[in-house]
Amino acid sequence: MKYINCLLVVVLVSASIISCDAVNYLCEVSCTDVSNLSTHTQFELYLKMFNKSYYDPLEYSHRFNNFAKNIELIDNQNKLNNSWTAGWTHLTDHSTEEYHNMLGTIVPSPSHPSRQIARPVHSYKKKDLKSLPDSIDWRAQGWVTDVKDQGQCGSCWAFSAVGAMEGQHANVTGSLVSLSEQNLVDCVSTCSGCGGGWMNYAMEYVVQNNGVDTEKGYPYAGVDESCNFNSSNVGATFYEVVNITQGDTDGLLHALATVGPISVAIDAEYDLMNYQSGIYTSTTCSTQALDHGVTLVGYGVTSDGTPFYIIKNSWSTSWGQDGYVYWNRTDPNMCGIAQAASYPLAKNSSNSNNFSKNAKMNFSK
Repeated sequence: MKYINCLLVVVLVSASIISCDAVNYLCEVSCTDVSNLSTHTQFELYLKMFNKSYYDPLEYSHRFNNFAKNIELIDNQNKLNNSWTAGWTHLTDHSTEEYHNMLGTIVPSPSHPSRQIARPVHSYKKKDLKSLPDSIDWRAQGWVTDVKDQGQCGSCWAFSAVGAMEGQHANVTGSLVSLSEQNLVDCVSTCSGCGGGWMNYAMEYVVQNNGVDTEKGYPYAGVDESCNFNSSNVGATFYEVVNITQGDTDGLLHALATVGPISVAIDAEYDLMNYQSGIYTSTTCSTQALDHGVTLVGYGVTSDGTPFYIIKNSWSTSWGQDGYVYWNRTDPNMCGIAQAASYPLAKNSSNSNNFSKNAKMNFSK
């Protein structure tokens, strides 16, 4: 029995959850023993850790092969001694293709009619930046719902939009309501459901639809279904979508500090799948190939002076730091985070026909 318990401890080391010292103490084995575990043994421990079972031999083989490739990538990443640590996540037995299928952001082309529409643009003055707080976390203000799980549906765009809408609704009403991503997946005709979409389209749908359903009233299914919006279950209403000027990293920081959670798109490199802790940094991602929608919920600076964003993802709490990634902003536009940022303006009795004080009319493409 002790052998089985020790193997379960060993898996935590392999996933970078506990230290080798803990293994030495609990199991009376050295880290040399840990590193000699076969890939099959590690895979079995992985399945136990994430409560997975594959009864079909072909499926088991497929998952094992994915796992073997990914733990090699994890090992190589951690040898670099960078600012972040890779480890086992519930996605570590996924293939590259499966991972990319989850990245459902579809960027409209510059010639698309929607890119020519005049929309409010976030407005600020450079001097305003000096008065911004050193850090902010909208989770602590009660503006952020629990981390959700998009599953294998390419609906990140819906989760990103909903995260921004939930924050602004909480800001205006003082009530945090979990809103329905499935409502957007099924009903936004300008998007392709699990096949991908665009966050602005989702928020603009909600404006024109006079509301979005609640998560409770329209629960997430993770597959494309017929639109079943029910106006009696509306959880929040909005009157405008505000864009942040493309590539304006100061504007993004200002909006995050003064407005609340912001919907953004990023280029999500394959190594992000196995992110576990630390300040994620990439030197290979693109500022243009945006393929994943997420929600900015805060920012700060580490004890050694590294600035970071706090990003809420939609890959469940089994990924990252309880579902979040701490994102290096030494390069303030790393992976294109400032290329397509926006937020909605929530309705209340006094502002339904007025723009935000930080918004002005302009052409934002």
